[in-house]
Amino acid sequence: MSIRKRERIERLIAALPTLSNYRLRVIEKVVSVFRAPIEFQRHESSMLITPQVLQDFGDILRLHHAFSREPFSKDKFEYALERVLVDSKVKAQLAPRGTRGYDIEITGERYSLKTEAAKAIKVESIHISKFMELGGGQWGADPNDLVGLREQFLTNLRGLDRILTLRALKKGDPTYKYELIEIPKELLVRAENGRLEMKTESSQIPKPGYCYVDEDGKMLFSLYFDGGGERKLQIKGLRKDLCVVHGVWEFPPLKDMP
Repeated sequence: MSIRKRERIERLIAALPTLSNYRLRVIEKVVSVFRAPIEFQRHESSMLITPQVLQDFGDILRLHHAFSREPFSKDKFEYALERVLVDSKVKAQLAPRGTRGYDIEITGERYSLKTEAAKAIKVESIHISKFMELGGGQWGADPNDLVGLREQFLTNLRGLDRILTLRALKKGDPTYKYELIEIPKELLVRAENGRLEMKTESSQIPKPGYCYVDEDGKMLFSLYFDGGGERKLQIKGLRKDLCVVHGVWEFPPLKDMP
């Protein structure tokens, strides 16, 4: 044991008698989190999720669920990823608040970070409910409007280098399970030649529409131009087997302490 570690332990022990019973219970809860069984896995060739990052990010997920049943949110994902990377001596910095396009810069590359936690989440296909906003440009009932909307998507991609999504596959019954997926940018760029279809029968204004991307008659993914109140772009049915699973974290929920 290093001298520095011993000093930390001594400081903690010295502080314990000053804490209330509630605060002692919180500390007991945290210790129980770190003693519970885990199953963490990483892609052996991942340069992003090193063994240390795998462990540290998993610890943050476990601590989150010691105090919440809700899936890890996007803002927590952004902060936690930056924190564990910086602690591992990787150059990482969140984008300034209000920046459009990318969320974090890691070793000079611009990343978009997404999350997926729907109740009906599908293990083998990815759904991003809000890839970007579609606030500008012409969009009404003319099918040709979809060309401009798709170009907004492609322009957004040009400002990115990589896309990651954190997926909550299990939500505590009987375990929590997350996976970190990288969606290849070159796969999404194939939307440039996708088949556009506006749902002209819809009563919505602007009319919703799709861009279907397939290969040899098999669907790779689709873009959904959501004409609802948010006017957003969704990515639907993206095949997971075309992506890279950087890391997987599975662990049981923490039992209530007496």
